[in-house]
Amino acid sequence: CSPELLGTSYIGCDYFPTVTDNSLLPTGTFAVAVANTSDQPSNIKVHQGPNLIVNTTVGPNSVAIVPLPWVDALRVPTASSMVPDGAYRLRTTQPVTVYQYNPLEYSTPNGNTYTNDASLLLPTNAWTGNYRVASRNSFYFWPGIYAVTASQDGTTVTLGPSATGGSIIAGGGVNPDGTGTVVMNEGDVLQVLSTFDGSQVSQAADVTGTLVTADKPVQVIGGHRCVYIPDEVAYCDHIEESMPPVETLSTEYIVTPPLSAAGGADFQFVRVIATQAATTLTYDPPQAGAPLTIANAGDYIQVPSSNADYKLNSDKPVLVSQYMQGKGDSGIPGDPAMALAVATEQYRGSYLFHAPTNYLSNYVNITAPNGAVITLDGADVAGFTPIGASGFSVARVQLNNGGDGNHNITGNMPFGISVYGYGDDTSYWYPGGLDLDQVATQ
Repeated sequence: CSPELLGTSYIGCDYFPTVTDNSLLPTGTFAVAVANTSDQPSNIKVHQGPNLIVNTTVGPNSVAIVPLPWVDALRVPTASSMVPDGAYRLRTTQPVTVYQYNPLEYSTPNGNTYTNDASLLLPTNAWTGNYRVASRNSFYFWPGIYAVTASQDGTTVTLGPSATGGSIIAGGGVNPDGTGTVVMNEGDVLQVLSTFDGSQVSQAADVTGTLVTADKPVQVIGGHRCVYIPDEVAYCDHIEESMPPVETLSTEYIVTPPLSAAGGADFQFVRVIATQAATTLTYDPPQAGAPLTIANAGDYIQVPSSNADYKLNSDKPVLVSQYMQGKGDSGIPGDPAMALAVATEQYRGSYLFHAPTNYLSNYVNITAPNGAVITLDGADVAGFTPIGASGFSVARVQLNNGGDGNHNITGNMPFGISVYGYGDDTSYWYPGGLDLDQVATQ
């Protein structure tokens, strides 16, 4: 577990699971899946402040589901707020990967949960003090959100709102215009909510693009209480994802939509968030109506709804967020979810990832260089489709729900994965893993 041996990736030994705003949730369990990447058993200890919450073990190359109590000050907030010891600190004795589920189940004995999503958590050895936020516009009475978690006492966090992020429900040291300088201690959580006006269209307030800086490493999770995607398609769903540090962002991404539960590539919206001014974009193959420039740092563009695969290039580092669309009354499982595209520069040659078996179906998108040999759970992956002239291909593979949800995937060249699943009226989506090397030019 030494930082020198761990390097910087999604694998680590020290994590901070953090509840985010999901106040419309009717039932369900907040939980993390801890996947042990080593060939030795690992002890898991979870504290909240000084209190030991969990002390358990996960076997070698296996997964442990760890339920944790809801933190109501974060799950059902009425304003932006600072919650002392609001996060959990999860530490292990062997390297693990951690995914948090808000909530874990899509169905319980008390009924369906309806507002689900999940996040790939990043270990503290990969944190920095520099993030841009991905979220969505306020919708109806439901805000976009981001949550900042500190790992060290005396952490000073400074908030720089984007052009759309200057309308905030003030609190916790955050001003109505989205600015603020807040001092946080280990385990504290600052959750920031955008204002809303009750209209059932995408409103002007949107924390997307907000710059979060800190003098010590922090975690940032972006998302939304509950949102329609697009505005006219019911129903709302909670979305969230852990933001990668700006230093790990890059200029080339392969963007692939999920496989619909009804078959075929599903439609998605994609946002590209600039980290620097005067950013230019290209798409391979070209995407009709997709903007080609972003004027300012923190601004974003949205690629029109599409089920196309493409390579996105930019001349400056960008953050790329993907949004699964709602299903309305179609009877097709699924609803809005958010994931982040992974820069090709952060692709890996192997992953241990988790897909919860209590969903109706789970899938993985695999993006790899043309001709790469990829093996999933011991079997070669077939069915790759080339993406334009990018030199990359994609395969969408349904995962076996018969095991514990852990899957091993390896390749003879670096490749990327995106993991998602569907339940009745809900879904989750997250990048299955990535390296987090600091590559971006500031």
